[in-house]
Amino acid sequence: MADEGRSERTRLVKQDTDDSRLETTFRTRPQAERQTDRAGRFTSKLGFIMTCVGFAVGTGNIWRFPRILANNSGEKGCLQFLLVWLVFLFLWSMQIIIMEYAIGRFTRRAPPMAFHDLLGVKSTWLGGWIGIENLFSSSYYGVIVGWSMYYMFYCIFHPLPTTFEDSSEIWKAFTEESSWPVFFHFIVTMGSTIVIWKGVGSVEPAMKIMIPGLFILIITAFIWALTQHNIGSALAYIFTPDWQLLGTPRLWIDALSQNAWDTGAAGGTFVVYGASMTQSMGPVKTGILVPSLNNIVSLMCGTMVFCTVFSTWTKVSPGGDKADLMKLLKTNGPANTGLTFIWMPILFSTMTGGRVMTSLFFLMVVVAGFSSYVTSMNTSSQVLVDWGVRKDVASVVVGAFVFLLGVPSAVSINFLAIQDFVWGSALILSGLVFVYLFWRYGSLNFRLNLLNEAGDGSDWKLPKLWEWLVKYVLPVEGLALLVWWVVSTVRNEKVPWYKLGVGSLMTAILGWFIVAVVLLGLNLLFVRCRARMSRCWASLIAKQDDIPARCCCHKKDKGDDDNLMAMTDKAGEGPVLD
Repeated sequence: MADEGRSERTRLVKQDTDDSRLETTFRTRPQAERQTDRAGRFTSKLGFIMTCVGFAVGTGNIWRFPRILANNSGEKGCLQFLLVWLVFLFLWSMQIIIMEYAIGRFTRRAPPMAFHDLLGVKSTWLGGWIGIENLFSSSYYGVIVGWSMYYMFYCIFHPLPTTFEDSSEIWKAFTEESSWPVFFHFIVTMGSTIVIWKGVGSVEPAMKIMIPGLFILIITAFIWALTQHNIGSALAYIFTPDWQLLGTPRLWIDALSQNAWDTGAAGGTFVVYGASMTQSMGPVKTGILVPSLNNIVSLMCGTMVFCTVFSTWTKVSPGGDKADLMKLLKTNGPANTGLTFIWMPILFSTMTGGRVMTSLFFLMVVVAGFSSYVTSMNTSSQVLVDWGVRKDVASVVVGAFVFLLGVPSAVSINFLAIQDFVWGSALILSGLVFVYLFWRYGSLNFRLNLLNEAGDGSDWKLPKLWEWLVKYVLPVEGLALLVWWVVSTVRNEKVPWYKLGVGSLMTAILGWFIVAVVLLGLNLLFVRCRARMSRCWASLIAKQDDIPARCCCHKKDKGDDDNLMAMTDKAGEGPVLD
């Protein structure tokens, strides 16, 4: 519907700003908000920012970014990847995150019901896609946090490896020849479930303490890495381009999906965080600050790992073939998943008190990963809370599902690599889903009603140019990359594109197709049985009535109006605006 009904909703923000009913809707909404808002509230801007940073800064920075950077480096260097990755920070991740905050603050819902409230019941499955992508990503994310916990304890009680061969043996024995990954996956999932049970109030104070400590540890490790031998060669390699790789679609796909994975863009978590924002917490300011800090941390972590690899390689093979160095960077387990875990203990083995520093480093990874894991699982549990499920029940159900879905990744590192590839790439589709909501709701309406006029006036105002950026540049980016990737893979890949495996196009398409079909089927069932379901779960319609009719862009399905009004009256919950 793009901008249909623009004049009516524009009047809402341009002419009725003094309307006491509008003031009640956006500022207080006392009765309906108490009944329908279950996300909780952050008590301060600092706590909110620290919690968001705690989610964004995690294993995506410390574990995933270095290996993706290595996988996309060339013989000359890897600056070409960093430049594309940086472009997507501004022309993708930041814009998606701003939209997520705005949607969450306005609807006070997780993605499925947020799409339901803003676009109508037939679009609920699109929000469901966001939720499922987050659920599957969470399932193997806990495994990685478990790896970090194991290494933290291992480095306390065992000597640190000093060579690549020794460190690789430790990594292989742990991930491929033991049951420890399953055990630690269970521990971190259970801990996360308990925290979610307690709610936002238990997360915010902890983040105020843990996140500053996390930054101190990262900066310490970064500075120590810069003191290593042959640091000049490492930095020269990082910041030297290999321009011919820009013609490889996989580099662009990896850069976009990594930036989204890094920042959490389009995963739905910022929608849930937005639901816990107060009117004084600005989506625009926060949506720029949090991903900027996150990408700085990623660059520091990538530099740490590369400096360690270069230093170790120079000591072992002075004057050796550079091809061997490239091999060391790219062959650390399936899809290079062991890069950080193999090389960071080697870095700290050169330091006095190295075992203590290594344990602190992996404690840092645990803290960063656990904070991200909690928020990812909380996003999934909030989906159930929106459907009227009690918070404690929702946390247990989600914890059980995430653990069971993560067991295959804990048992097989190859399966984890497949999961990471499929659902990391799916973040591009998730971003396009948010752009679709922007189109359907109306670009002007979104910018004014959900952003510029929705807060207390302290946030930065977005210009008309922002509408064009989200409306035209973002969809062209996402669609062009996906089409380019598919066409190039079908034509040029050495391995047939239709074979299943790590990095296989068919693996990704098959996973996405199955999830989309299931969600469409459930959405169809929801549309047909909506009235009957709403008798059991009145919360499905409560939030719709909470949104003022003049700015609600969707139309209720024909034939549902009478049923919905009757159930609303029966429940004793009238709309905020008469």
